[in-house]
Amino acid sequence: MQKVLRFHFGVLQRPKLHIFDKGAKHTPSGIRATIHGGTSFSGIYMGGMLGNIGSELIYPHNHQYNYEDHVRELKTTSGPGQNWLLHDMNYDNKEMIEWTMKNSNVVVNLLGPRKHLKNRKDFEWINITVPKRIAEACAKNPGVIRLIHFSACGANPHAESLDLQTKYIGEQEVLNAFPNATIFRPSVMVGDNDDFAYHWQVQKRYFHNFNIVPDNCQAKRQPIFVQDVAQAMLNALKMPETIGQTYELGGPHVYTLLECYEMFHNIVQRPPKLAHIDKQLLLKIAQYIPNWKYFNIDYILKHGDDMIVQQGSKTIDDLCVRPLSLTQALQNIFWDIQARYGGSSELYER
Repeated sequence: MQKVLRFHFGVLQRPKLHIFDKGAKHTPSGIRATIHGGTSFSGIYMGGMLGNIGSELIYPHNHQYNYEDHVRELKTTSGPGQNWLLHDMNYDNKEMIEWTMKNSNVVVNLLGPRKHLKNRKDFEWINITVPKRIAEACAKNPGVIRLIHFSACGANPHAESLDLQTKYIGEQEVLNAFPNATIFRPSVMVGDNDDFAYHWQVQKRYFHNFNIVPDNCQAKRQPIFVQDVAQAMLNALKMPETIGQTYELGGPHVYTLLECYEMFHNIVQRPPKLAHIDKQLLLKIAQYIPNWKYFNIDYILKHGDDMIVQQGSKTIDDLCVRPLSLTQALQNIFWDIQARYGGSSELYER
C-alpha cells in the first residue's frame, strides 16, 4: 500500500476570495473556476451552483467531442460566453493541467474512478496521482486561492474497497501539496442519474424487477441530496475558516440499506424484491465478466460497509446548510418515473 511520508499543517498565504452572489448568470461573481470531472453525475450541479451567480467556468474533460450528452449539458450551467469546454484532456501532461487553471482562482476536483476499474494501479492513478498533480499545479499558481477536493465518506486506508483506500491516501497527498485545500467527504449522493437511487432503478430493469444484494442489507447509509452538497461547496468558498479543513457531508437521517430499498419501493407503491446471492460468488462472477456500472466489484465490496458521518468530524451543519431528508430528495428525482410510467410499468410489476 502506498504511504504518505510527509505532512504540512500550515496554510499558504494567499489573498481572500471575494464573492458577489446577489446577481444572476450575467453578473460577474468574482469566481473563475476550473472544474475537473464536470462530466460526472455531480458535475452539472456543482457547476450550476457556481454558474447561477455569474461565475466563469472551465471544464477540462477527456471526451473526444463537445456534443456528447455528458459534455454539452455543461453549457447550460452558466451564461453565454462564461464557460469553456476543453476536450481531449490528458492528466499525464502536467503542463496541460497547469494550463487549465492558468487564470482561475478556484479549482474543484470531482474526478473519480470509472465503474469498470478492477486493479489497484488504476484506482491509484485516478484517486492519488491525478489529485496530487492538480494540487501541485494549484500550489505553483499564485492566482489559485481555493481548491475543493471531493473524496468519499468512509475513506479509510484499511477499507476493503480499493476506491475508499486510495481516496484516503489521495486526500493526504492533496493536503500535503496544497494545504489550503478543503476536503469534502460526501456520503451517497442522490439526484438525477445518481449511483444510488438510479442504480436501484436500473438493476430492477435488467434483473427482472430484482435487486442483487450480497448480504442482509443492514449496512448504514446517510444519503444527501446533491444540490445540498453543491450549496455546501459554495458556502465553503465564502468562509475562509474552511481552508485546510475536512468535512463529512451526510443527510439528516441514517438508514440501513434495507430501509432505503423499502423507501424507494414505497414511492412507486411496489413491494421490494431482493435477490440474496453469496458475496464470494458475486465477486468471482464480477472477476470474470466486464465490470458494469450497475454490477461491479466495488459495488459488492462497498455494500456491507457503513458510509455515515463519523462523530467528532466537521459536518454540513458547519457549512450553514440544512440538508433535505431522503424522502424529500426522492420526491425531486422520482417524479419522472411516475410521469413516464404512470405509476404502472413492467419495471414495477408485482
